[in-house]
Amino acid sequence: MVINNQKQAVNLKIQKTIALLILVIAVGLIYFTDVLAHGAFGFNMDQIAGFIVGLFILYFLYHILRDHNYIYYSDTGNKFILRYFSLRPLAAKKKSIEFNKKELHKFELKRSLLGFRESIIIYRQTPKGVAKYPPVSITALRRQDKNKMMASLQKLILAGQVGG
Repeated sequence: MVINNQKQAVNLKIQKTIALLILVIAVGLIYFTDVLAHGAFGFNMDQIAGFIVGLFILYFLYHILRDHNYIYYSDTGNKFILRYFSLRPLAAKKKSIEFNKKELHKFELKRSLLGFRESIIIYRQTPKGVAKYPPVSITALRRQDKNKMMASLQKLILAGQVGG
């Protein structure tokens, strides 16, 4: 089975770009036109611009805290493959976890920030013992894809226990 959230990752990038474009246009309209030269709703133009910038910062903090990742998961063939990279700005380092399926020892689903972020931790059986991989945020996966991934991992672990 292959799970790929490319569509969601692209949509998130587009949303962030549109939000930035709206910010630039809104602040540009406030300061370079007479639209709000005398303020509105009892606020001056600096306060309105500050409010808009504040909303933009909150929007980006939301996405940073969620730690969305592009995820490619595959359990086809003999290899377990989990490729991922952060969708945060300036964090384009691509990472991959790949090994023989029989080496999968266990996995943990970890929720943090009051369930705001979900991560998966993979454990691999090596000749020197059990190796723990760093957590991978799976927050950007759709619920059905998360469920499929968990079921697949559980199946791989059970198959490894029966075979080993």
